[in-house]
Amino acid sequence: MNLKSILSYSFQSFYLAGSFLLLFIFLPTFYNLSIGIPLSVIGLVILTSRLFDVISDFLIGYLSEKRIISGRSKKNQILLGIIVFIFSLFGLYVIQSDNIYSFIFFYNLALVSYSIAIIPYDSIVIDQKKILKKRFHLAAIKEIFAILGVLSALIIPTVISKLQGVDLLNPNVIKISGLIFIILAITGGLIFYLFYDDELNYKSNEISWAQIKSFIEKNKKIVSFSYITFFNLLANNFTANLFIIFVSEYLGLTEYAGYLLILYFLITLISTPFWYLYGRKFSNMFLLQFGTSLTIFGFLFVIFTNSNSWQIYLLVILITGIGIGIDLIIPQIELADILDQNNDNRLSQIFTSFFSIIKKAAIGIAAGIALTGYGYLQSINFSLHPNIPNIMIFYFFIPLIIKLFVLLLVMRYRSKFHVSIRE
Repeated sequence: MNLKSILSYSFQSFYLAGSFLLLFIFLPTFYNLSIGIPLSVIGLVILTSRLFDVISDFLIGYLSEKRIISGRSKKNQILLGIIVFIFSLFGLYVIQSDNIYSFIFFYNLALVSYSIAIIPYDSIVIDQKKILKKRFHLAAIKEIFAILGVLSALIIPTVISKLQGVDLLNPNVIKISGLIFIILAITGGLIFYLFYDDELNYKSNEISWAQIKSFIEKNKKIVSFSYITFFNLLANNFTANLFIIFVSEYLGLTEYAGYLLILYFLITLISTPFWYLYGRKFSNMFLLQFGTSLTIFGFLFVIFTNSNSWQIYLLVILITGIGIGIDLIIPQIELADILDQNNDNRLSQIFTSFFSIIKKAAIGIAAGIALTGYGYLQSINFSLHPNIPNIMIFYFFIPLIIKLFVLLLVMRYRSKFHVSIRE
């Protein structure tokens, strides 16, 4: 894959990641404030849509492989998903119907079309079979663009709100931000169509469910790594869902919450090329073990933070942001290495969709437990200890325990499968 193809491929992560952040963080507030749909109704729609999304992902992965078997390129399927995704964003941000059924239609269309694009898109990293340097290189650049997209989705609304002198969640701010990402998506789709060279031959013989089952039974690594991926994402999303609440209510830094979130992703962005440049000499799981240990170490400083010592939280952001950079690169590379044991490309999209389900399940469970649990304890005035606020239970103690469990799983994985440092 030449540089032109790498950049045109990686740029898709930029607007897809940014658009998805807007979709889940800002859009519910937009439809509540601008259209008048109750948050309870929006929440129910999002919950049911996410459940449907989890179920549909595996089917999309399987059908994607059927398309490849028929001789159709991944590039064309990605473009199809992008086009429909742009149409769904247009419906959500431009049409803006006050009809709840219109919102349900376009919201679910956005989720499905995103999956149609992202499953074959992510599987391309896996398809760089037996070429470790190329795979690591592609994964690192792809994630850098994704982090830039997330940063843009945070910075663009912030800048617009400052220019207009309104609140960050003002409907007009969210609408303009949505329109900007629609333009970016159209531009990115054109760049992908014109400059990405779909050079690999994906055509293969049809694969059955029995063959998939057989591969899993023979390859215990894929099961073990699934557990690692799930619990790692579970821990990360506990803190992600409560970040704004923790910074605003516990540290008393409401007006700086957005800036601290931007700083966190900026540090992650800077650290990702570092791990790419210096991490290639080591095994995937050694790096993940190191990154998990670093994240745990940095996160321990949360216990020393409060409204009078919020500066310590900057150290937490610095250390954990560096550690999370490894979390972004290693999972897809390790999955790719596992699938290398297969002799063709037939499993790449199926298992990409499978891990997409794992990711979405972890995100959904973390959000449900963290937000619902914290809200419930607050409503009943529960207190674990006079000196331990409820936010610390869900933001610090539970994620820390899960991260320690992840570290044990990674260490066991390395020992069980005899993974050593790469010379």
